[in-house]
Amino acid sequence: MSVHVFGIRHHGPGCARSLLGALAALAPDVVLIEGPPDAQEVLPFAGHADIAPPVALLVYPVDAPKRAVFYPFAEFSPEWQAIRWALSHEVDVRFMDLPQAHRMAEPDLDVDMVAASAEPPPTTEPSDREERAERDPLDLFAEAAGYTDHELWWEHQIERHRDATDLFDAIREAMHAVRGDAPPKNALEARREAYMRTVVRGAEKDGRERIAVVCGAWHAPVLVDHSTAKADAALLKGLPKVKVEATWIPWTHSRLSFRSGYGAGVHAPGWYAHLWTAPDHAVTRWAVEAARLLRSEDLDAPSASVIEVVRLADTLAALRGLRSPGLAELNESAVSILCHGEPARLRLVRERLEVGEVLGRVPADAPTVPLQRDLQALQKRLRLKVSGEIKPLELDLRNETDRERSRLFHRLTVLDVAWAAPKSATRGKLGTFNETWSLRWVPEMEVALIEASVWGNTVEGAADSRARHLGEQASHLGALTPILDRALLAELPGAVEELLARVQERAAVGADVQHLMLALPPLVRASRYGDVRRTPTEALLAVIGALFERVVVGLRHASVTLDADAAAERLRAMIGVQESLGILDDGVRRAEWAAVLGALADDDAVHGLLRGWSCRSLFEHGHLDAGHLERRARLALSPVVPALDAAAWIEGLLQGAGLALLHQDGVWIALDRYVVGLSSDAFQEMLPLLRRAFSGFSGPERRMLAERLKDLHPSMSGRARAHRVSDPAAAAIDHRRAGAVLPVLARILGVNTG
Repeated sequence: MSVHVFGIRHHGPGCARSLLGALAALAPDVVLIEGPPDAQEVLPFAGHADIAPPVALLVYPVDAPKRAVFYPFAEFSPEWQAIRWALSHEVDVRFMDLPQAHRMAEPDLDVDMVAASAEPPPTTEPSDREERAERDPLDLFAEAAGYTDHELWWEHQIERHRDATDLFDAIREAMHAVRGDAPPKNALEARREAYMRTVVRGAEKDGRERIAVVCGAWHAPVLVDHSTAKADAALLKGLPKVKVEATWIPWTHSRLSFRSGYGAGVHAPGWYAHLWTAPDHAVTRWAVEAARLLRSEDLDAPSASVIEVVRLADTLAALRGLRSPGLAELNESAVSILCHGEPARLRLVRERLEVGEVLGRVPADAPTVPLQRDLQALQKRLRLKVSGEIKPLELDLRNETDRERSRLFHRLTVLDVAWAAPKSATRGKLGTFNETWSLRWVPEMEVALIEASVWGNTVEGAADSRARHLGEQASHLGALTPILDRALLAELPGAVEELLARVQERAAVGADVQHLMLALPPLVRASRYGDVRRTPTEALLAVIGALFERVVVGLRHASVTLDADAAAERLRAMIGVQESLGILDDGVRRAEWAAVLGALADDDAVHGLLRGWSCRSLFEHGHLDAGHLERRARLALSPVVPALDAAAWIEGLLQGAGLALLHQDGVWIALDRYVVGLSSDAFQEMLPLLRRAFSGFSGPERRMLAERLKDLHPSMSGRARAHRVSDPAAAAIDHRRAGAVLPVLARILGVNTG
């Protein structure tokens, strides 16, 4: 009877290749692998013909799926190759780590052993051995070998080492030298290693003759002939336990960098996959792939440059005393030659080759929740391919298949499964019949589906139940109507009926004008769907009418004596109402709204921001002519008006596109006079507010405005010019020196001085 411990690096292709050779030579009758025993039942799926890494074991508590833990495997992961070898040779294979059923029941298992003990912590300085134990052991070896990066050291010495003779014995001895006889760093590590030793002893009791143990290199020295069965049993006695489930899910290369489950990240999974699939001539093949990628993006990458990249990488490796070039040497060579010294081009290689978005595949009969099976059936029927890359998708809702796809996306949005994200429609594709989505599947969505399964076993049923629940939890009308909007888009008739009744009930008794205004835009948008989504338009319009009438009656009274923050919130709600009226295209309601805005604009008790915006809106929609707008500007910016109130009025007036006011000379003359008349202290106080007021203008609008203001000065009244001349500060200005600055200012502002 013999136990052979193979200490490996998780996701290391060199370790995986050496491990396969060692297993073939040993021919074990049982393989024990560091992994969750909770997943033992689904372990045989790793040998299924339809499984394709990267994949991950998903282990989650039944009562709290959000606390799920992933155990990812790439094709080049040593654990994956050990599992596949054992299954293909019909050798018993088991997981042997501390079960997640215990670890999830006691989240603080990683409490420091010294802190958890009754003995006080030592007060002396840590010894050299203790200090080494606190550091990553690979850092110590890399440092001793003259490397500054332990990843680079491991890749050169282990992953790319061809001779595997005595490799694992050397790894175990090296780890023992670092760990020595020091105790585990925390309670979790101690219990994990105690459980692994217990599993090894169990295999020995079963009469296994050749036991292969595959574990992280750190644990290798302590799994055999270390501690006693009695001590390990005492350490594991009385551990709490929760019910957990396990399954296989697709994974991606980019997610291999996450520290979950095995806790080992891979900086460049695409490079490691390349080392696994193309061990011979890896450098040349990588350079060729990089050039092919650049050419696919219409970037210059001739064959002669590929040859030079390989030569330069070999030269760099020789200068650095390396056995062969690594990824660092290849990247440096590629930047110099293929990328012509532009590191930005190398990002493409980093994203597509070094990392990549390869998405794995799991068998259809792998265990999963009914909700997930329903989604998979819908994806297949609607011809929606799951991919780890971002895929745009444009839908025409007049097409039944596209409408079903849209319905599915909106239902998943209700369930917080963000597979599809809505995007702005492309030019020429505007209207209620068109939608644009961006699709990308990430492994975390598997967990989101498990969480959402509490609402139902089908996508439709779960979305309906959750929409009703959200409606029950909504604290006010403004929070309720967006939920109704989502339910309408998702075509959930049962939830829509219940939510609509709630909206009507709250609208009848609601007194908060702010909430009433916030409730309008989602309802108005929903009313546009009409026959496209079979929306109950008549019921919606009745609710919209009731809400609007209550807003018209209460807005002026509710807008008195607001502070700056409350006024900004009120303005956002008013803009939403204005946009809603544009959608409804109802002349009667527009007239009622204009009357309310006129009352707000004339009421000095209303915050200046709201009065200024009301004037702007009335002017844009033809309810206020240029002469009246100029008169209001002079009144709002008169010297008796407090500076902050005047600034707020200006900010409200300038909300929106600048072109509508660009040619209103009277407004700009009034504004110019107001600014010129400010004292030095008042101007400094007003400057941040004025900057904020003009911040909404685009660059071209600012340029046109500057040119317009320059042309205004000759037409200014003599009184304004006299005011400037009579100003003592202005008289003291050296106009010749000031004029020297004007060309520079003109270039900064983009003004053409001719």
